[in-house]
Amino acid sequence: MATTAPVREVQIEYDVETPMRDGTILRSTVYRPAAGGRYPVLLSRTPYGRDAGTDPLYFDPLRAARNGYVVVRQDVRGRYGSDGVFDPSHQEADDGHDTVQWAADLPYCDGTVGMWGRSYFAETQWRAAMTRPSALRAIVPGVSAAHEPVDGFQMRGGARELGSRWVWVHGPIGPDLLARQHAGDPAARQQAMTGLLAGLDSASTGDLLATLPLSALPEPDPATAGLMASLARDVTDTEWDRTRLDGRYDRVQAPALHIGGWFDVFLAGTLGQYRATADLAAERGTRPPRLVIGPWPHVGVAGVCGELDFGPTASGAFVDLTDLHLRWYDATLKGQEEQLTGDPVRLFVMGENRWRGYDRYPVPGARAEEWYLQPDGGLDRRVASASAPDIYDYDPRDPVPTVGGSTLLTPSLPPGPYDQRAIEARPDVLTYTSAVLQQPYTVLGAVSVTLHAASSAPDTDFVARLVDVHPDGRAMGVADGIIRASARESYPEPGVVRPVPPTPIEPDTVYEYRIDLWATGQTFLPGHRIRVDVTSSSHPRWDRNLNTGHSAYDSADTAVARQRIFHDPDRPSLITLTVVEP
Repeated sequence: MATTAPVREVQIEYDVETPMRDGTILRSTVYRPAAGGRYPVLLSRTPYGRDAGTDPLYFDPLRAARNGYVVVRQDVRGRYGSDGVFDPSHQEADDGHDTVQWAADLPYCDGTVGMWGRSYFAETQWRAAMTRPSALRAIVPGVSAAHEPVDGFQMRGGARELGSRWVWVHGPIGPDLLARQHAGDPAARQQAMTGLLAGLDSASTGDLLATLPLSALPEPDPATAGLMASLARDVTDTEWDRTRLDGRYDRVQAPALHIGGWFDVFLAGTLGQYRATADLAAERGTRPPRLVIGPWPHVGVAGVCGELDFGPTASGAFVDLTDLHLRWYDATLKGQEEQLTGDPVRLFVMGENRWRGYDRYPVPGARAEEWYLQPDGGLDRRVASASAPDIYDYDPRDPVPTVGGSTLLTPSLPPGPYDQRAIEARPDVLTYTSAVLQQPYTVLGAVSVTLHAASSAPDTDFVARLVDVHPDGRAMGVADGIIRASARESYPEPGVVRPVPPTPIEPDTVYEYRIDLWATGQTFLPGHRIRVDVTSSSHPRWDRNLNTGHSAYDSADTAVARQRIFHDPDRPSLITLTVVEP
């Protein structure tokens, strides 16, 4: 942290106004040392209410102010205390640029600005940074979305992110939209809020999101309806070009400290942004980025996630994420390079439950190893012998329920590692399990599944999941992914998205499908077994494939699909794991 002693008093100013280039006024809360002087500004821009509670395990603004920084928390355009109309993503570049330059000119600012925050706060950082405001010298995006909108933000493998999209629109976003919509009519406002809460309650039980077609989902108010229109778009929609950040990081000059979680719904964004900025820094000869990935979901940095306790060292308190932020800013904004210590890449490895340090990611010395699905439900390093395919029927009217994972759903459907045995007992879920491990086996990096499969339907989905089977039988989910058969050409290999028009499949024809499970840090301990689950749904996380070739947004007609998974020398199905030494 800063080498000077912490200040004794912090002054807090509310409703500080910032004019945008079009005259719209945005409002902020400012924390600053009360003794006067000039300091760097740490700016965060949020749609969730600038005075809403913060998570001090992630970043403590009061502690930052006591260590010689001015902290500005601003409501973005059209939210809470700020004027204007909220237009997610599209408004944040110009508004972010204007706010950074305004902050640099404050009488108590020394002319330098850093940005911080996670999720949408992270997106506001990237969009501001891409405009290259001269005062912006460093950013710290956490659990960052919008890297590639059709790879985890709005869609995944061609399937729509139904659950997270609906919950975001109706939970964090909906109430303030409705309050603004009915500002002059308390009765109408109360009625709209009642409808919103009823919808959230119904979503928590799973009943609401079972609605077909999805366009018939009840909306409490037109103010929220437009934000759900993304469920009608396919992978080639031009809207994704407007929101996509991938391929545009060359516009960014500010160095980045990236923070993410193995169970974050936007993990691919964090890792993709780190790799992009690392490549650019190497090319330019500038400061390299840093990366921290914990065993965390999208919200929260505790040492407990899902049904597993990863120990006290896994929590944000032990890691001291506020300290990591401040050391980064001390180096980048105050020139105190000696404060930037430790490995540039810190990854928590679950199972062994300890942090590992590296100089880059993907980590040095990592290698890809393939485990092949076997005809007897086994999983082995050897290719399976000649065998008949495994068969199951997928009925969209009875989808496999979402149980944990890298999700952002209602509190009744929490994220993280959960026991999968209940869903593995279903007839529409196949399991492939290794022999008991005799030595620790550490997976640290990319994970993907290659399926050779056929379906009786013109379109369908395949879901794959990596599972850690404990000696007591618990089957704890580690990572998963999905591919929509009609979108297979848009996801030709893990980590690569090339949007092309969806194309149906020929029924009962074998295709090769690549399912990106993104990445993990997991040591499978002696006595444990590695398992791969294969099925065709995870609802309400992803929208159901109706097996008809029609979108669930427009149609309620369904068909049962007979799925065949092949595992023979000519058509091997396998999981590819990135392995490092224990």
